[in-house]
Amino acid sequence: MNDNSMIPGTKLSRVNLMARATTKYGTAERLSTDFKVQYSNTNARNRPTTGVNSRNYSSLLYTLPGTMDITQFKDPLNELGTMRWYGTGNQVNPYWASRYSQNEDIRNRFIMNGSIKYQFTDWLNAEVKAGADIYTTNTEAKTYAGSPLSTNGSYSVGKFTFSELNYSTLITAKKDNLFSRFGASASVGGNLMQQHSSRLSNNAASLLVPDLFSIKNSQGNPGITDEVTEQRINSLYGTVGVNWDGYLFLDGTMRNDWSSTLSPANRSFFYPSVSFSYVFTEQFKSLPKWISYGKLRASYAEVGNSLSPYQLLNTYTIDRDPNGNPTASRKTTLFDPNVRSELIKSYEVGTELRFADNRFGVDFSYYKSNATRQLIDLPMDPASGYEKRKINAGNIQNSGFEIMADAKILDKGFIWNISGNLSMNRNKVIEISAADKVNRYQLGGFDDVSIVAVAGQLYGEIYGSKFLRVTDEKSEHYGQLLLTAEGRPQRGEQNVRLGNQQSKALLGITNSFGYKNFTFAFLIDARFGGDMFSVTQAMMQRAGTADITAPGGKRDDMTLAGVVSNGAGGYTANTKSITTQQYWESVNTNVGNLGVSELNIYDASNIRLRNVQLSYNLSKKLLGRTPIQSAKVGVSCNNVWMISSHMRGLDPESVFAVGTNATGFENGAPPTTRTFLVNLSLSF
Repeated sequence: MNDNSMIPGTKLSRVNLMARATTKYGTAERLSTDFKVQYSNTNARNRPTTGVNSRNYSSLLYTLPGTMDITQFKDPLNELGTMRWYGTGNQVNPYWASRYSQNEDIRNRFIMNGSIKYQFTDWLNAEVKAGADIYTTNTEAKTYAGSPLSTNGSYSVGKFTFSELNYSTLITAKKDNLFSRFGASASVGGNLMQQHSSRLSNNAASLLVPDLFSIKNSQGNPGITDEVTEQRINSLYGTVGVNWDGYLFLDGTMRNDWSSTLSPANRSFFYPSVSFSYVFTEQFKSLPKWISYGKLRASYAEVGNSLSPYQLLNTYTIDRDPNGNPTASRKTTLFDPNVRSELIKSYEVGTELRFADNRFGVDFSYYKSNATRQLIDLPMDPASGYEKRKINAGNIQNSGFEIMADAKILDKGFIWNISGNLSMNRNKVIEISAADKVNRYQLGGFDDVSIVAVAGQLYGEIYGSKFLRVTDEKSEHYGQLLLTAEGRPQRGEQNVRLGNQQSKALLGITNSFGYKNFTFAFLIDARFGGDMFSVTQAMMQRAGTADITAPGGKRDDMTLAGVVSNGAGGYTANTKSITTQQYWESVNTNVGNLGVSELNIYDASNIRLRNVQLSYNLSKKLLGRTPIQSAKVGVSCNNVWMISSHMRGLDPESVFAVGTNATGFENGAPPTTRTFLVNLSLSF
């Protein structure tokens, strides 16, 4: 796979290889083996960055003056050999960055799995498995001299290695007719998991000799990162299942883990599950013929999660000061050796029904889960010597339902199938840390906009600033903008709730068609509800490149609807007009980094044509006497068409913090791409 990207100089290539061998031994074929090896090599050059920074081409182009032709800077060097650019400050010519600010990472990865299984009888077998996931990532970054990034250039190299080894065994017994119509199954096994990782990196933030890329060429002491982590989890588990006459099923599981990252008193944690299902159409054969299949189900489960390595004891970090003298410093997080594993409890009930000789079906589920004893970093007073402390706290509740339905509209000659999925989820913060009197926890954000978890509210509340308005509920002007004497809007209350990032519902509908050897399918999906703050819109408004700053291409004076104080405790309607420049200075340019937050909260609802596929199966007559048993050629397109959106040209899926739960925050995200694929499948 080769992806040259829409950004010049950016490229991602990947090579995947896989080999698998399965064998059965003996006349009865009781012994069997299965071995698989996968190898992948991934090479990424000049990965783009996000957010408002000099390396994000998207944020730079969003704010580039509309009258300027970016291609005039295609030759990135001036007569002095430094970066050619129109402005000052820390902006970087994207053509220069694509050639002279380079980064590369290469990952070689092996995934290996093997199993040996022996079938003692028709109801008893034993299996031994071993697996490994091993990869090494080498990184290198070069920044040449002559730009705001670095006067003489910078250089960094690094290496990260990771390995996970798993060894497991499982003994299984299963008999459908143990006695009469009673069946049962049971299994017992164990797993040994070991992880090891190491990271070694060197960073020369400023080079002594320009463009000589060597760590030894660092002007000062290079930054060195040298980390090694190890952890192990040993597990024992088992299952028990019983069934009656093929329509009543009761299954239970038990698992106990011992984690090396927890203290001896807490490293053992147990979590069970139980499930019940009832296929009533198998018991009652006299049901109406239009009922093809019916099943009821219910389950309860617990899941435990361990702690990351080396977050139990308070240790010191050994380093050197600028003069090369050794230093020892405490970490910024205060660890507690008494923390326990996380615990998630979940319930689910549902039904699966099919009708009219399986032409129509529906599957409904209702669920509720509570994540408790979560391992979080609670902020502390910096005067304590720490920024945060690790504790068990929180109770996050997920509840909702999901409905899946499908139907065969036509099935003779021309085939038409349709399927849909509707889900609604409510993620609510029941508690954060009542013992510490903490009711709010920050998930992400920037400047005066924050995404937070608030006790008693839905997860992912968005906080920021609002316009100043009349707050006297007895006034006839209650809720109207309170303007200055010149007619300008003002920022009012800060750190107040503006919305929530959660969607109210998600919907997906797939239509698939078939005629002779052709198949065609398309997927439409939709998100309803949820809010998002857009930094991109805020910085475009500040630069004057957003369409809202010049409606219809004009920047006429405006008279805002609102009131001004009459100096006697009352209000009068505004009659003063202001220029477009004055308006945006008041709501953006002169108000912090992001302006009045309320202005750039958007509804993240959207409807899109997600995917379109067309394929053709070559006939066996066409393949003739070739060794090819079947062949299919197809084309597909992803992210085809944004049918409806409310974010003024931005994709609501362009979230900034993909590595966190703060999905209601967008910051300089590049445009999402439309992908075309051509595939050929052969079987021999």
